[in-house]
Amino acid sequence: MGYTDNYERDTYGVIAFWLRNDYDHGRFFDREISHYEIELARANQNNIQRLGTVWQKAQSKTGDIGQLLNEAEHASREFHSLLAYTMDKSLHCEVIISTPVSLLDHMVRESEESQKVYKLIQSGAQVSPSDAVIHETVFWLRQMADHLGYIRHYSDVSNYEVNFQVTNMMQKFERLLMQATALKTMIRKPRNGMLPVLDQFRQTIIKEAKSLETFKLEVDDLIKKCAIATTSPPDLLEHIAREAHHLWRNLEDGVIT
Repeated sequence: MGYTDNYERDTYGVIAFWLRNDYDHGRFFDREISHYEIELARANQNNIQRLGTVWQKAQSKTGDIGQLLNEAEHASREFHSLLAYTMDKSLHCEVIISTPVSLLDHMVRESEESQKVYKLIQSGAQVSPSDAVIHETVFWLRQMADHLGYIRHYSDVSNYEVNFQVTNMMQKFERLLMQATALKTMIRKPRNGMLPVLDQFRQTIIKEAKSLETFKLEVDDLIKKCAIATTSPPDLLEHIAREAHHLWRNLEDGVIT
């Protein structure tokens, strides 16, 4: 399946988004596990299969939502455990993989975020638009900066202009993350209303996330045409473009999903 930014944002669609995230991460990780690490590769393949099965259920909107949430939680929790275990092994130089530790951490954080979203759905709790903006920007801006770092990681050193653009954009998103973190502590709970300074920041991030989504898809097109030297997984840029889309849509809607 190619890039899609028009997934339905009902409960099934939200669950499907997060399951697809973990599913993609499992596939990307599979490419970077050494052939010496047979048990790790087998465990990861089992997780990919489990996540894919539950994702298809969410996509087809079949089954009870409660049961689907339980299955999604279980599949994500198992994948999270494998990633966290591998990250610890990597930090101790006890596993042979080509995945950077920061990328493992990136995937772990998104898996943890999916668990929070599932619990939010189960609880039926309402989150104020201000709290949603603070949460989404603090979480996703770090992920967006990471994405740019990983584009640079996979990009050949000979791509001087692209690498220069990526570095500048990464530094921009790191600054925006610092601003989001500052707003989180400056605008204390209860956040009953949308302060002008927060709304202005929200509009800025919507604009920047849309621009980042476009840039990622432009690079994706170059990769698919073999017009840029890279070791990137073939659909990695689609994956991270979808997350940029998810961020600005959440900010427009004032929700956490």
